[in-house]
Amino acid sequence: MRRRGLLAAPLLAALPRAQASAQSFPSRPVRMIVPFGAGGISDLVARIVAEAAGPILGQPIVVENRTGAGGNIAAEAAARAQPDGHTVLFSSIGMLAVNPILYRRLPFDPAKDFATVAPLANTPHVLVVRPNLLPEGAGLREFLAMARAEPGKLGWSTAGAGSSPHQTLALLQSLGGVELMAVHYRSGAAGVQAVLSGEVAATAEATPVVVEHIRAGTLRALVAAAPERLALLPTLPSAAEAGMPGLVNGSAAGIVVPRATPEPVRAALDAAFTRAMALPELRAKLAAQGTVAMQGGAAGFDAMVVAEAARWRKVLDGMTLD
Repeated sequence: MRRRGLLAAPLLAALPRAQASAQSFPSRPVRMIVPFGAGGISDLVARIVAEAAGPILGQPIVVENRTGAGGNIAAEAAARAQPDGHTVLFSSIGMLAVNPILYRRLPFDPAKDFATVAPLANTPHVLVVRPNLLPEGAGLREFLAMARAEPGKLGWSTAGAGSSPHQTLALLQSLGGVELMAVHYRSGAAGVQAVLSGEVAATAEATPVVVEHIRAGTLRALVAAAPERLALLPTLPSAAEAGMPGLVNGSAAGIVVPRATPEPVRAALDAAFTRAMALPELRAKLAAQGTVAMQGGAAGFDAMVVAEAARWRKVLDGMTLD
């Protein structure tokens, strides 16, 4: 009996410390790790949300970009952070649902290392090409025909191996029976610049990253990777209208924290981010760039991850990046 008491003592002693930590949270600025570079959709949405959620939480939320390996570098840093709520990860759903399929040796375990806090936003992708790549009036069908005629030669830029533009490429190849050459960059903005400069032929990126280029005529949009037309690009055909209803993907993300983060701290973060996402001014700012605010709390975010993992396991069957 004495031995059992000695073993239990450290656990009991830790409880007051955990409770005190939760009661004083947040005691300093919160670090939000973002897995992709400045100017990309993750960075754009993260900064909008951080600006709105900070005052609600009572401390500034500071964005820190940690790029590379499809978000794995950022995820590893977040997983190893002190689990006190002062470090959160702006995680794409793909990092939690798709990376475990693509990478056989992940430096983290999404299920064991993280706890979901709240979903944030989703931005549909738009497939864009160099303006002179196709004849006037040509669309997705003609692009696929060109890709079939030159297997593996048309370059497609991504925001990094395993990123959402890379996932859209995999989806397009699976549905269209084509092979393109993936060229990986450090951010979505850099990937778009590669199309603008002629380094590659095409990409799929989140609406706000490409919409001004489309309007200026420096990029040509072929299809929205969405079930319906986009409000920002109302003349652009949806995936179904272009003859490929399964071509639906975007940049969806939410907040996760280290699994050992105390429940009261997670609840405080959930409340702050959920309130921020409900603010009319934040929703209007996101809508103006083609991003849809999401709700649903931790349970809703968990359900999204499970559904996406099942969908992508079929698309990416046998594909790995390591």
